[in-house]
Amino acid sequence: MSDNSDRRKLARYLIHLPLLHKPKAPTPIKAGVGWTRNLSEGGTCVDLTDRLPLGTRLHVRVQTDRGPIEVEAEVVWAGEPASPGEAVPHGITFEQIAPDQQHSFRDLLESRGEKRHAGVRLPLDIPVTCQPKDQDGPSVEGRTGNMSRGGMLLRLSEAIPPQTVLKLTLHTPQGPVTAEGEIVWVDPPERRTPGEPIAHGLRFTVLGWSTSLSLGLYLVEPK
Repeated sequence: MSDNSDRRKLARYLIHLPLLHKPKAPTPIKAGVGWTRNLSEGGTCVDLTDRLPLGTRLHVRVQTDRGPIEVEAEVVWAGEPASPGEAVPHGITFEQIAPDQQHSFRDLLESRGEKRHAGVRLPLDIPVTCQPKDQDGPSVEGRTGNMSRGGMLLRLSEAIPPQTVLKLTLHTPQGPVTAEGEIVWVDPPERRTPGEPIAHGLRFTVLGWSTSLSLGLYLVEPK
C-alpha cells in the first residue's frame, strides 16, 4: 500500500476493529483474533493474545462496518502486556491489499474525519440477558443491535433508566460470555413503538480480555 519511507508519515486513526490473523507459511504459530488500536494505510497497532515473532508473515482479515478487508502483513514489533494474561500490543505493516478492497479501506479511514475516533460499530444480533448490578429483581431479555469495543446497542423488552449499571450475559453460538456496562441513553417514549423492543445505548464498564476476544471472533467470523 505504501513503501517503508512513507509509513511513518501516514495518519493514524484511533479505530478499534476485530482482526483475524493466520500465518502465511507452515509454522507452529496458530491463527488468532485481536483488536486494532489504530489504523493507517500502512499498518496497524493491534492487541493480540500471544506474542508473535518479529518478521512473521500473516494473512489478516479486518472486519469493518463496510465488510471484511483482507491484507498481507508482517509483524514489525511487539510490546509488553499491561499485566499477565492481558493483551500483547503488536505493530503490523500492510504489504498487499486487493485493489477492490483498497478503495473500501481508504473510505473507512476518510470517514473518520479529523476526529479520528474509535467508535466504529459493527452489526451484532445475539440474545442478551440484563440484570441490574447489586440489585434484586427480574432480569430483562433482549437482543444486541451492534457493538464496538467500547459499547453496544441493546434492544430490550422494557426501558432501563440511564446510569443504571448492568451485568450482561451475551448468548453467542460458542457459549455465554459476560460483561458489565452502564446505560447512557434510552429511546424516549415518543420514539417507541408499542410492543416493539426499546433501544438503549450501553457503555462497557467491565469487558475482560477473554470476553473481548470471544465477541471479536464472532464479529469477524460469525457462525
